Amino acid sequence: MMIRVSGNHTICRNCWKLLKNFDKSFHRHKSSESWTSAAVRSTFLEFFCGKHDHKFVPSSSIIAKKGEGSYFINAGMNQFKPIFLNDVEEGSQMSSYKRVANSQKCIRIGGKHNDLEDVGLDLTHHTFFEMLGSWSFGDYFKREACGMALELLIDVYKIPMSSLYFTYFKGDNSLQLQADLETRDIWMSLGVNENRVLPCGMKDNFWDMGHTGPCGPCTEIHYDHHHRTRHRGVPHLVNTDNSDVVEIWNLVFMQYNRQADQTLMPLPWHHVDTGLGLERLTAVLQNTTSNYHTDLFRPIFDAIHKDYGIPPYQGNVGQEDIGGRDRAYRVVADHIRMLSVCLSEGILPDRADQHGHKVRAVLYRCLQSAKVLGLNPGYISSLVDIVVESLGATYPELSQSSKRVKEVIDSAEDHYYKTLEQGTKAFNKFLRKRKKTGPINETEANDLLSGRYVNPVPMEILESLAHQHNLSISLPKRGLEEHTDKQEGKGHIISCLEDLPRTDDQHKYSYKWTGTAYDFPDVPDATVVGVNSDHSDESMKSGEKGSIFLDKTCFYGESGGQLGDTGTLENETSLFVVTDTKVQGETVQHIGFVEKGEIKKGDSLTARINQDRRLSNMRAHTATHLLNWSLRQLTNDARQNGSKVGEDRLYFEVFTAKEMDTVSDVVYLQDAVRGVVTRALPVTRRSLPLSQAQALDHVVYLLNETYPHTVNIISIEDDGIPLSVELCGGTHVVNTADIGDFCIEKLKGVGQGRKCVYCYTGELATQAQRNGDTLVGLIEELELALKTNSRLEEWETLTKTIKTMLSKDILPKLEREDVETRLNQIEHVVTTRLNAINLQRLKKEILLAQRKTPRWVQLSITYGNYNVIKKALSTADISKPVIIIKPDSRSTQICIAFPKGCDAELKRQILEVFSDHGAKVKEQRSKVGELYSLRLEDMVQGEQIQWALSTLFYKDLHSTIKY
Repeated sequence: MMIRVSGNHTICRNCWKLLKNFDKSFHRHKSSESWTSAAVRSTFLEFFCGKHDHKFVPSSSIIAKKGEGSYFINAGMNQFKPIFLNDVEEGSQMSSYKRVANSQKCIRIGGKHNDLEDVGLDLTHHTFFEMLGSWSFGDYFKREACGMALELLIDVYKIPMSSLYFTYFKGDNSLQLQADLETRDIWMSLGVNENRVLPCGMKDNFWDMGHTGPCGPCTEIHYDHHHRTRHRGVPHLVNTDNSDVVEIWNLVFMQYNRQADQTLMPLPWHHVDTGLGLERLTAVLQNTTSNYHTDLFRPIFDAIHKDYGIPPYQGNVGQEDIGGRDRAYRVVADHIRMLSVCLSEGILPDRADQHGHKVRAVLYRCLQSAKVLGLNPGYISSLVDIVVESLGATYPELSQSSKRVKEVIDSAEDHYYKTLEQGTKAFNKFLRKRKKTGPINETEANDLLSGRYVNPVPMEILESLAHQHNLSISLPKRGLEEHTDKQEGKGHIISCLEDLPRTDDQHKYSYKWTGTAYDFPDVPDATVVGVNSDHSDESMKSGEKGSIFLDKTCFYGESGGQLGDTGTLENETSLFVVTDTKVQGETVQHIGFVEKGEIKKGDSLTARINQDRRLSNMRAHTATHLLNWSLRQLTNDARQNGSKVGEDRLYFEVFTAKEMDTVSDVVYLQDAVRGVVTRALPVTRRSLPLSQAQALDHVVYLLNETYPHTVNIISIEDDGIPLSVELCGGTHVVNTADIGDFCIEKLKGVGQGRKCVYCYTGELATQAQRNGDTLVGLIEELELALKTNSRLEEWETLTKTIKTMLSKDILPKLEREDVETRLNQIEHVVTTRLNAINLQRLKKEILLAQRKTPRWVQLSITYGNYNVIKKALSTADISKPVIIIKPDSRSTQICIAFPKGCDAELKRQILEVFSDHGAKVKEQRSKVGELYSLRLEDMVQGEQIQWALSTLFYKDLHSTIKY
């Protein structure tokens, strides 16, 4: 059958079909070759920044700030939230933003937006993606935004209008929101056919920042992958999760401010926030319906196929994906991109850190899929180079840290396989002992997670093992998520806080060095503006506990890791003892009890802090900054995760790939801090706008911390060279010499890459060092006595003293571990020799006592141990009952030996003493007769039995004496 194609020209139908397919494949090939992902990204930025005067702002860190409701940045607008919330620091760089464009790194593996479980199952989901964004802050609005979007898609990217659909907000009568007909009309005025401009509801076309705050309608642009099909019109597929018609761009018009009562008020300034996913747009321009068929992922697939000779990636999903090979390809490619980005920002796999445990889950999932593909251990890290080649020019931190990223992956992979081996053994043991079949319930899962079957099984591995055995499993809530929930609900929610004025707490910085001591001035005229207790919100009487809020205070509220102050609030008639101080929003909460009188709203009080506690807190806090500095000198990937400082103690948590547990590492850290303390360097505080502070060279601050507009900078310099420069609201000594002394008590690894350092400062550090020197002296004495075989009577005392100091005294890490090692090396020799000496001594005492007593022997000794006593009773020439009592500080050990042929009545009377006092003796094996023993933890019971035995002994002795 012939068909007419042009004028009088005809062609057969089969040839026409072949020609159409050739034409389609030609266009697909041409488009795929002409638009690389790098070109897609750069063209977007050049269009907005070069042609339309937008300012390029680099991508922010992927670590979300506290309070943003997510562990990671998952949208391009996050870093601009202060503008939307009208909370921009005056004079800052952000205050000058009018038009902005960028490419933002985004991660969705937690919270409301969690795509982790979907990755690999389809062709579109990712844990890491890039969001191309453009913004207008009070500059242009709907018409310009729509015009630019259409111009870029149609004229620059050459996407045909016939492939696009546009949505607008259709309104909501229940919320009294009008339809956004303005946007509909704008699209049509720009040449879009009205059949392609579609109304949609709140779910898809109205955007909220949160329960309250800026919000407004949005308009989406959707792309039809099969638009070349003749007479195709598929408006009904828009916003139906159909993979053929996908959203590629969302333009949000922020024009309202949602109030607490949910009413909408017009914003004084209108903003535009647009987001276009790079992966989806690249797929469109490379003529594929799959993001994974683009040059963002293909090089990773090709490398695996080439290196291992396995079948190439086919793009199959579901039942067509035989053996799950293509799914594994997608998981490995997606996850290595996400891991490279996270690790390049210093996040390390860890089971407890809020970011690290997510990264660990992704890494484990990646390695599980690598096993499906048959990839050897150690191979995954080589794929980092491909990621760097793809993303390194846009995000230079990837190129700068690629070596370290690969080292971290290799180390974490080794840890994974060791953990997998242990976890598999534990899981198999669980299956063997299990008395039922079917799903694993939450209790059983908890047992596996907690290590009931020898080794704990990490949750990610437990899920995989259960799946391998075709067992469903009910997992308990992740410990960290429970902790996060508790943190979100933590604290005493005080209803009166909403009405309280902001506390002026700048007086906490009003201390000074007088030349001989620190002076911490009182605040003599602080007014009570709030009272909170179980009894009243107006007053508190003597004996009542609660909280006091003042208009001004010199008390430091716990924050930044520093403990809160203690002290008193008092006047002539009343006294409130402050046991802790917290920060509640912009108010300071003084927690404690009324010791005298009554405290009422409106009272004038004198605020007086405990100066010794504050000074010890200051010493520890400044030492923490120095420790942070020394850690960064030791390893450049050190990233602070948290700290706790107070009363000359500090705890510092750091993430680093470095093992950092050698003696040389501890010596370096300790000597570095001590060196700065000895040099007596000034510690300065100055206040700067946040933007200026963060722009300073060498400044250190937490990426996910929310800082006020004006911040304090704590600096320690040596001859003009910055050592430590940190943003910090805490209180510090004015000179490093005032720290007094410093030592590291403990340094241990907690999970993958997380290290915890425990330290002492001030008098505690001096005392610890003094104890350490004493301990080293004792071990040297013991070693010398052992070497010369002298002072035998002191060996046991020296050993006990050393062990007691190791278990009870505060000690430096280096001295403690040195003595522990040396004691372990000689303790067996000491014990063996002491046991031999004590055995001969005890046997001699038993034989001598038997000669002196007619019927039985009772001895109380202070030397030896149970084994010595048992051996003495078993090997000595026992001719009559012998009772050995050895009391110590925690228990009483009693052993009884009855020789063969012993008087049965005497034996009965002796054993009856124990039964009468509720003590059960245990019979031991013996070749010479009968041997019994018991250990009494109840010291009173032990004394009562000793008294009863002595009474029986002297009574029996008296009955045998002939007068």
